[in-house]
Amino acid sequence: MCVVALFVYKGALSIEHHKYMDDAYQEALLAYSLEEVPVGAVVVYNNQIVGRGHNVRETQHQPSGHAEIIAMDQAGKTLGSWNLEGCTLYVTLEPCAMCTGAIMQSRVSTVVYGSKEPKSGCLGSVIDFTQIEGYNHYPKVIAGIEEEKTKRLMQDFFKQQRNKQIKIKKADKTTFESYLKVRKEVFVDEQNIDPKEEYDDLDTLENSQVVHIVAIKQEQVIGTMRLLTTNGTMKIGRLAVSKPFRNMKVASKMVRYAIIQAENNGIHVIELNAQLSAINIYKRQGFEETGEIFKEAGISHIKMIKQIKTSNHI
Repeated sequence: MCVVALFVYKGALSIEHHKYMDDAYQEALLAYSLEEVPVGAVVVYNNQIVGRGHNVRETQHQPSGHAEIIAMDQAGKTLGSWNLEGCTLYVTLEPCAMCTGAIMQSRVSTVVYGSKEPKSGCLGSVIDFTQIEGYNHYPKVIAGIEEEKTKRLMQDFFKQQRNKQIKIKKADKTTFESYLKVRKEVFVDEQNIDPKEEYDDLDTLENSQVVHIVAIKQEQVIGTMRLLTTNGTMKIGRLAVSKPFRNMKVASKMVRYAIIQAENNGIHVIELNAQLSAINIYKRQGFEETGEIFKEAGISHIKMIKQIKTSNHI
């Protein structure tokens, strides 16, 4: 078995390691600003940075767009060779399988990383590639440089992302008042629908045939939907999104939620009356127009239907 030393620094640290890890950290901050997972990397050769990179997977739709690979590609161009022997790669997070494979194939001599990645790290966490026999090259690995700082950056990022998430769920006693308020803002105040037409006997939490759905962002109700099921058909109604949140695909997420509920409950048809301005939202989810345009609450609508294919379980 190949034995490659894994150094974990907890005490006095090399000034050089600190310096170059800080450069990698600056790259990670760039990724953070782009709402990419904040991982940064630099490649050093003869005390010079020859490659820099940060995650670009989301912004550039690039499957291999991890910081390590971006930095190594740049280093290869700078040095005029794919062979990065003699180079040290500094990266803020323990490399994954894809990046560790690329590191070994490009013959990087040393890898210095900040914090461990318990879910996908391949230099000691999930697996240690340097302990797999048969490869021609194994890098020296140094772990734990600026561990707390790099770990905290990741934690802050994912906490922020969780706060940005939009949750779709059933309304309850704690959210029902806000649910009705959003409907008032959209349908009564914006679209001038008579409150007597907007609210009806179904607007209660006690009716077992109807389910009221809310979209929530940072504990604020920002979207509403009402699902009425009768005789194997689900009807979507009262779908509304507060004005400041209409560029976040909230309506699409709510419609998708309804489709999943139909699939899970053996419902074969979903129907709705769509305002003409919202037709494309439903078309993208597989709904088809049927019948003629008609007026409902003084606004032009058209009926749309989606057939649900349910799985047969033995």
